[in-house]
Amino acid sequence: MVTYTDASLVEAEIRADQSFSTSTIPTLAQLNVWIGEESAQIDRDAGMSFASTAYTDTIDYDGDTDILLLQHAPLISITNVLYSSSAIGTTSYALSDTKVENTDYVVYDKTGEIVILTNNWKPKEGRKRIQINYTAGYATTPEVIQKLATKMVAKRVLDSLMTSNTNNGDVGGSVSVGSISIVDPADFGIGNYKQLSTDIDMLKADTSKGFGVYRYGMYYTG
Repeated sequence: MVTYTDASLVEAEIRADQSFSTSTIPTLAQLNVWIGEESAQIDRDAGMSFASTAYTDTIDYDGDTDILLLQHAPLISITNVLYSSSAIGTTSYALSDTKVENTDYVVYDKTGEIVILTNNWKPKEGRKRIQINYTAGYATTPEVIQKLATKMVAKRVLDSLMTSNTNNGDVGGSVSVGSISIVDPADFGIGNYKQLSTDIDMLKADTSKGFGVYRYGMYYTG
């Protein structure tokens, strides 16, 4: 499960006096579920995974283009680029011809592009001629993504605790549930609580503008 924040960062964001544990509400286990869910939500909203992830793209080659657009970017590394000189459906079809970086192709990490060096490699047109195994995403979670995940989970915790207080007839003042003691947004300041939501919206907007999105190359097949 991909996670972009952790319990200690959430604790700092909500100003918890003690750490999440098995005796708090929410428990540490529940918090970690929320961290996973909100991290996944960030990926869905952005249309990409920010975590380091291995992928395989199998490509139908059109015989004309020099640029292969990978499905995911940015690239961390290329494991291998494999090519079949024989057409799929023939007995000799095999993605076994390993191409060499900077000899047969060059890589542009940020845009997720493989540019064929046609002086050395001239792929034939055909279905599933090329397979590229690679790792894309970020080796370290970008700070803006970590910040967004932390604030999203923090708001979920605050909302949960406010709901718990309302259900128990305790509105306003400080929230103390289990060994977690935080400042209720109603007492802490409506402005600060609203700012948390504003920060989340701004960070989401920055994320959509500042990072690459899920790639759909016209030569990608699966």
